[in-house]
Amino acid sequence: MPILRKKRGLATEVEIPTASMADIAFLLIIFFMTTTIFARDKGLKLVLPEKGQEVKVKSKSILKISINDQGQIFAGDQLTTLAELPEIVKQRLAENPKLVILIKTHANAPYELMIKTFDTIKGIEEAKRVALGVIKPGGS
Repeated sequence: MPILRKKRGLATEVEIPTASMADIAFLLIIFFMTTTIFARDKGLKLVLPEKGQEVKVKSKSILKISINDQGQIFAGDQLTTLAELPEIVKQRLAENPKLVILIKTHANAPYELMIKTFDTIKGIEEAKRVALGVIKPGGS
């Protein structure tokens, strides 16, 4: 709706100068692009085998860490806590240096618990082989 002003009996229309609006928009875009921090270290860093490079592992060379839907952590069949997990893993790795650690999480388990478990395992220097799996509801 135009704003009308009367000036000595004449009605004039007032306009907002928009010539520099494009410049302002580009300056804002450049400002936000240069001040935004891009996080590159998000997610899980995993090295996946190429197709056809799958390796069969004997069951005695696997330490199965399970997280059920109530958020309980099991190392094999033993109920454990996140704080006790590194000692159990180090002990098993001392017995078998080629041990593969399989973290199987129930589909309804808290996601944060799986990440904390994964981070705990990756914090162990000797743990080089870590695999992830899912326990489907009603199955294994």
